[in-house]
Amino acid sequence: MISLEGESFAYDEGVPVLADVALTVGPGEYLVVAGASGSGKTTLARLLAGQTGAAAGSVFRGSITLDGETIRFTGSPTDPRVDPAAWSAHVAYVAQGAWGQLSMMCATVGEEIAFGPSNRGIPTDQLRDAVHEVAAALALTPLLDRDPRRLSGGQLQRTLIAAAMVQRPRVLVLDEPFQGLDDDAVRDIAGALAALRRDGAAVVVCEPMLPRAAPQDARVVALADGRPVFAGPLAEARWAGLRRYGIGTAGDPPRLGTGSAAGHDRPRTEPAAPALVALEGVDFRHREAGPVAAPVGLHGIDLAVLPGEIVAVRGANGSGKSTLLQHLNGLHRADSGSVTVGGVPIVRQPTGTLAATVGYLFQDTDQQLFERTALREVSFGPRATGVHRRKALRRASAALEGVGLGALADAHPYELGFVQRRLVALASIIATGPAVWVLDEPTAGLDEAARTLLATLLARHARGGGAVVLATHDAAFAETVAHRTIWLEDGRIVPERSGPAA
Repeated sequence: MISLEGESFAYDEGVPVLADVALTVGPGEYLVVAGASGSGKTTLARLLAGQTGAAAGSVFRGSITLDGETIRFTGSPTDPRVDPAAWSAHVAYVAQGAWGQLSMMCATVGEEIAFGPSNRGIPTDQLRDAVHEVAAALALTPLLDRDPRRLSGGQLQRTLIAAAMVQRPRVLVLDEPFQGLDDDAVRDIAGALAALRRDGAAVVVCEPMLPRAAPQDARVVALADGRPVFAGPLAEARWAGLRRYGIGTAGDPPRLGTGSAAGHDRPRTEPAAPALVALEGVDFRHREAGPVAAPVGLHGIDLAVLPGEIVAVRGANGSGKSTLLQHLNGLHRADSGSVTVGGVPIVRQPTGTLAATVGYLFQDTDQQLFERTALREVSFGPRATGVHRRKALRRASAALEGVGLGALADAHPYELGFVQRRLVALASIIATGPAVWVLDEPTAGLDEAARTLLATLLARHARGGGAVVLATHDAAFAETVAHRTIWLEDGRIVPERSGPAA
């Protein structure tokens, strides 16, 4: 079906990021490409999707074979160019960073799913049936008439996967498709992929850790520093000692030293200490134009987070987690009830002013990166809150060192890998120094080392008297770092999980 023989691949004629990679995926097969951040798995996914990067100066030496036709590359300017329209008719690709893949031309989820095949002239009746079929498989039917820009992160991820699957590709390449999804969504996607395989499609899934959602007959190719270090059945991969390459298993807790996990310490505060952040009786309704039902809002939310406390917010995709978090820094304003930070109501405080007290990590951190170097990016927060430039740069440098990116201070954020960009955004919060950290799906896409680093940083912030509120579907991470967990269902706090697995 598809195979790749990669002697080497380098961006901008630099040091190769892939070398000596060979793989073949046949009809109905399921291949997991596993690797820590920087291992080359996203580069490999792009090559399978026909994105050789030749026009941007990248150099690929090797070959790609699709349905028996081989294209050879020697790294020279005269190499053949892959026709993206022709290639994507057979190979569908869902990349990391869901928000960046919206067409921005579709008014509804249904139109977004149909966008690709509609441009290939698929008859309307046939396309309508295909859209409804894939929407039902991925639990998107109630959302077909909603504006895709108003979806939760998990709902958007399912929409993009549906848009790839509706084309009935011969090969489907997914880069971290299960990140930020609740358990029901993971099961829905796994079931839809199984149906696609039964129809003869090949599936390639790239993940930073061995996914629990992969079928038992899956094969694994593990990468480290751009080279294969393991190839074999999934069952063997789980016992192949891949942790030495930074490849753990999804669902495992972060590996912390004794006593360093926040979840095993009591909050370091007196019982009578005032809350750092509090919501009392908060109601909120999204405004949606037209007859389409608005996304879930909030109903009667009461929540107080003390100094030294880490609180996890969990619930199904679309349950209101991000909406709740965005009330803490003023991105949303309550229709009724009150929100206080440090005992002060935020009702008249601009979001920019609140940034000195409340640091926010977006679910898609690419939405908050805009400077031309990592150092400038991280120093922007303290400078915006009144810190002198030199002191801000010192803080930024220390924060980058703290997240392991000190050597990349002069790199452009968008030249960094996915995990590194998330760490740059986290370093921006650290450098600004707010007492309250608000993190939306902070572990999505992180490899084992980055999850452990994040858990350590959260515990350190809490021990220093700060507070953390994080929304997550990562149950093991929440159980390890959080002092307590609240559950949301349809915008309401419920005593315990009673809806879809979160």
